[in-house]
Amino acid sequence: MKKHFHFAIIQLWLQANLIKKTHYIKIMFSPFKRTKESNIKLYYLLTISTNLWFGASNWLYVWRRFMSFGQLGWIDAIGFAFSLLLDIPTGALADIFGKRLTLILSNVCTGTGIFVIAFSNSLTGIFIGNMITQVGWAMYSGASDALIYDTLLDIKKERLFAQVLAKANMLMSYAAAAGYFLGGIFYAVYWRLPHIIWGLSYLPAIIFSYLLVEPIIDTEKFSLSGYFNKIRLGMRELWLPQLRKYLILILILLGVYFLYTWGFVRPAIATSFGFYAREQSIILPILTLSCAYLIRFLPAIQNRISHLKGLTILSIIMAAGFLFAAFPIGYFGIVPMFLIALAGKFATPWVSIVINKEISSSYRATTLSTVSLISKIPYVLIAILIGQAAENNLLSAFCFGLSFVIIIFTFISTTMAIVKPKPARSL
Repeated sequence: MKKHFHFAIIQLWLQANLIKKTHYIKIMFSPFKRTKESNIKLYYLLTISTNLWFGASNWLYVWRRFMSFGQLGWIDAIGFAFSLLLDIPTGALADIFGKRLTLILSNVCTGTGIFVIAFSNSLTGIFIGNMITQVGWAMYSGASDALIYDTLLDIKKERLFAQVLAKANMLMSYAAAAGYFLGGIFYAVYWRLPHIIWGLSYLPAIIFSYLLVEPIIDTEKFSLSGYFNKIRLGMRELWLPQLRKYLILILILLGVYFLYTWGFVRPAIATSFGFYAREQSIILPILTLSCAYLIRFLPAIQNRISHLKGLTILSIIMAAGFLFAAFPIGYFGIVPMFLIALAGKFATPWVSIVINKEISSSYRATTLSTVSLISKIPYVLIAILIGQAAENNLLSAFCFGLSFVIIIFTFISTTMAIVKPKPARSL
């Protein structure tokens, strides 16, 4: 009897602990439960896993093992031009197969492309890997934000969209900083390792994409005529009188910053100062986190100065950064790199605020996407020129020339804002 009693006690204890452990397991995996609400958590995880830029501080040195700067300029120009052209078919793909499947395919392509680059032993291999990666990035562009916005509409919480994006941008900065730093460590171990780990980081991204739930609401259906009509409407809105005075500054700031961050200009400039893979893996996280901290003061700054004055000051700061970058100042080169990063990081949200203020809600998204598209074109057009400049040790001349161009267009913009056309006399 006593034996049976002890057995009953043990059985009850095991059942209680099993229930408790099952409860803990449910809590542990609750963020991955496939509901529309879980899309928000998965969006954050997806943002982190797709922004671990392990190769950002060292990719230039990997590519340069197999090509000259001139060849690199051609490959970069072709890659980014290809990416721009893919905006059309990838938009249709998201509508036909859904945004969830598009994100899955996007992460598969990006991870595969990075793996191809990681194990390449020739220029051809890197070219193919870069093109596959560009396909992945093109599919991802806009699909994640569109999915989360449609999700919030589905659960009637669309008012939280700005808040969700702000948190995602913060996580993006932290993930990028971590990727820059760890990438330098991996590169010191083995030069292929950063790209291998970078490619592996897309495996969780694929899983997070798979766990997403396709929202029922679809705010926009893609069509070719609609795509070009969107660009036309965006250009029309940019040329409205209330936005015209900002137009030159917007295009200069965003265009130059895209040119600096997405191509090989930043690592090439850093190398000219004596900052190689190890140094860049330390400098880039510091710059990223510093700018992320300072951006918190943007609302306070905007309360003190006008939008036009603020964007003008940012243009001057960016011009000063490229001007200082034209001189062989060694480790003091971190100063111009900080100035350029600061101007670019502040310009992106500031332009968004200006457009949201000056453009009606019906055309805000269209205008922002048009600005984003136009800002990528300059790099596609001059990437080959930049490659030739770097090949012939003329990168300092390029920086000086770019600084001069920024100053000239800033002066033109300021003059246009000050000198207003006189009203026509009535007869």
